[in-house]
Amino acid sequence: MPRLTFLALAFVLFALGAGTAAAKPKVAVLGVEVTGTIDQASTTVAHDLTEGMRSRVRQGNGPYQLAANSDRELIDEKVLKNCDSEGPLCMSDIGKDIGTDFLIYGKLAKTSDGYKLTINVLDVRRKSKEKSMDVAVPAGSNGDAVRTIARKAYSDLVGGGGSAASGTLVITSNVSSGTVYVDDDQNMSLVDGKATITLPENRYRIAIESPGHKRKEKSVKVAAGEQLSESFDLVALGGGGGGGGKLNVWKPIFGVSLAATLILGGVSLYSFISWRSDVDGIDAKYTDPSRMTEAVGDSDCDGSSIGPGVSDPNGTLADVCERRQLNIITGVAAGGMALVTVGTMYMAFFRNSGKESTSTSALITPHVTPEQAGATVFFRW
Repeated sequence: MPRLTFLALAFVLFALGAGTAAAKPKVAVLGVEVTGTIDQASTTVAHDLTEGMRSRVRQGNGPYQLAANSDRELIDEKVLKNCDSEGPLCMSDIGKDIGTDFLIYGKLAKTSDGYKLTINVLDVRRKSKEKSMDVAVPAGSNGDAVRTIARKAYSDLVGGGGSAASGTLVITSNVSSGTVYVDDDQNMSLVDGKATITLPENRYRIAIESPGHKRKEKSVKVAAGEQLSESFDLVALGGGGGGGGKLNVWKPIFGVSLAATLILGGVSLYSFISWRSDVDGIDAKYTDPSRMTEAVGDSDCDGSSIGPGVSDPNGTLADVCERRQLNIITGVAAGGMALVTVGTMYMAFFRNSGKESTSTSALITPHVTPEQAGATVFFRW
């Protein structure tokens, strides 16, 4: 019995010890403050340094875990606390408000060959500065190069081992080009709608931005030694679905066929009115003496020419025959195009193709006069 009690007590102590060991102290990395002359270049370097240190904490293989709600700026926190310097007492109050065990903060100053970053680690509970170090940032460094300097600086400042075991994230997208962000850090570009990223085991927020499309974000968990595939479907700005900006081609086809139908119909109508109004003015005569008293009409046409046995010295019958033939040809063509228009209208507006992202409209204004016929066509999509 005493032996069982001892084993049970040992098990409880082991479990408590394991739980305590698993709970890492929290750390907050405040935004690096620029001193001296502030310009866009130095502000960008300070931002990249801050994000580089924060991303190093997120890797999870160091001595600390990133405190929640710690995405704050040093200069803002000092103003809120009325701190005129980075004294331990005032900085400790800032850390308490955030709810962190340790506070990392620093300043960036210009030098003759680039910048100098001074970073500090403060123990919030003990209200004491644990460590401080200076880091050189060479002139011309930017983006990933600055973030790499920041990650190494963090590791040198707090220790905690080398790189964490990594996994692979394979990204595919319906857009051919764009920028991939990992926890809001610009990581790489999409090439032909694909990107492959190697990341330490952890949970990340992955986002893709592409011109003309809405930003798409996902939360993913990268496991060491494994490959994870994620698909990102971006929606075109102003679009109503995930079609990635693909146009419904039936809409412009419908517009063209509708325009052709109206133009042919207009020409057919004009030619019909024209030749019918001139039938009574035909002064042609039959060459057969027995029919000299009969009236010649459009029934004596042979296509676009006059029929046999008719004399038309003034060309009045020939003119009617030509316009009558034009009326027949354009009328048949207009009827055929009308059938095509009905089919394309169905494909454009009533069949759900799932590929349209913008609206298409067509405006056709016919123009018919006794002298000419035509139409004005306007498209928008």
